[in-house]
Amino acid sequence: MVCAFSTLPGIIYTTDMLDRETKDSYWLTIYATDRGVVPLFTAIEIYIQVEDVNDNAPLTSEPIYRPSVVENSPRDVSVIQIQAQDPDATTHGDRLSFRISSGNPQNFFAINSKTGFRLSLGACSGFRVMIMMMGKASDGA
Repeated sequence: MVCAFSTLPGIIYTTDMLDRETKDSYWLTIYATDRGVVPLFTAIEIYIQVEDVNDNAPLTSEPIYRPSVVENSPRDVSVIQIQAQDPDATTHGDRLSFRISSGNPQNFFAINSKTGFRLSLGACSGFRVMIMMMGKASDGA
C-alpha cells in the first residue's frame, strides 16, 4: 500500500516512497459512506501519475570498452560509439552528454558529446600503444 487516508477527511497521503521507474501511476477507488440506518455510499476513481525526478545516473551498455585502432589511422577515424541510456523520463535522457575525464593527456582522442569517440590526431604512428581512458556520461544533473 502506498496511499492512505489521513485523520482529516478526504486527504490521501503516501505511505511509502514512490519510484516512477518502478511504477509510474496508480488507480485508486475511494468509497465515501454515510452513517445512516441504511448506509449509502458513492465510489470515485482517482488516477495518480508519479512525476519523474532526475534520480538515476546514465547506464552504459558495457562497463569497459576495448576498441582497437589501426596504426597510422588518419584524423577523425571513428573509434567506438558509446551506448548509454538514462532510466529517468525522456526529458532527462535527451540531455545525455559524454566527455573524456582522464587518460588522454596527449589529446589523441576527442569525444563527440552526443555520439562517441573519434580519433583526432596521429595517435598510432608505427608503434603499439595502449591507452587507458576514463569517460563520463552525464544527464545534466
